[in-house]
Amino acid sequence: MPFRIKVSLAIIALLVLLVVFLPLVVRIPPPANTLSLEAAVAAVDRPDGRLLDVDGVQLYTTFTPYSGTGEAPLAFVLLHGYASNAFSFDAIREGLAAFGDVVAFDRPGFGLSSRPQPDDFRGSENPYGPEAQVRQTVDLIDRLGLERVVLVGDNSGGVLALEVALQHPELVAGLVLVATPAYLLSEGGGAPRWLLATPQLRRIGPVLMRQVAGPPGEQMYTGAWFDATKATDAQREARMIGTTVAGWDQGLWQVTLAGPPASLEGRVQQVSVPALVVAGAAAGSVPLSESERLAEELQDPTLVKLEACGDLPQEECPGQLLGLVADWLTGAGGLIAR
Repeated sequence: MPFRIKVSLAIIALLVLLVVFLPLVVRIPPPANTLSLEAAVAAVDRPDGRLLDVDGVQLYTTFTPYSGTGEAPLAFVLLHGYASNAFSFDAIREGLAAFGDVVAFDRPGFGLSSRPQPDDFRGSENPYGPEAQVRQTVDLIDRLGLERVVLVGDNSGGVLALEVALQHPELVAGLVLVATPAYLLSEGGGAPRWLLATPQLRRIGPVLMRQVAGPPGEQMYTGAWFDATKATDAQREARMIGTTVAGWDQGLWQVTLAGPPASLEGRVQQVSVPALVVAGAAAGSVPLSESERLAEELQDPTLVKLEACGDLPQEECPGQLLGLVADWLTGAGGLIAR
């Protein structure tokens, strides 16, 4: 065998050994400057927020009471998207409270909610899984005694809202679906499941998730804006609050391992409640075709295409979003009499 071929094979063998064994033996320190969940919640120190034990998971929940007179006509539950949290809805909570109580919560693995690890739920249902998140949402609604609930979902939060409406139509009065990739998200994609399950990737996967706290995560966030220069320092800090919790990278990795939600193919047509479908206009927006297909398949849809606003209208143009919701509630949605 020629010497150069022997050298090439030796280099390839060394690279294989590095890829296979290095992730298993190298020391991986935890993220710096993190706090226990309780300490992180205390550091935020918001009187409208608290941890609630829901279905065995600690969910950070904010509550804004109805500000109108008489009995509240509706209640709102706000569901954030990936790598976000309940604080994303801060600018619209007071406006929605004119129509009813407003609840927002951090889904497991995000914001200030808990990050259970496999040893915590081995033998029981994965709390990060799509089905568990439906149950958590329903249990929270029941625990708080909410009635005539309008689910407001952004991105993957919109997909969760659709699933709750499909499985528990008796709880849901209406849907507001903002930049919701209902079909794209359920298609999955990314790394194959067998690769995610390897010991090597399970060990270094959380390190990969730390990119959310760096430039890649910032680009994902600003890409959802039509004009990212409008994003304030306070909004950027609020988005990052989840990275203050110990084990936040492990939690995001568990979200990844849990996999995509069940396909909505052929099921959206069963959603009979009024739905406001909002499509963003940012360069990085969820494709308009997703919102258009949703509007075609829902039984009672209203499709609105935002002008000069991206996939996070609750942050970028809250007044515009609130106006759309108010008009829909009293108009096409028919949930509140004029």
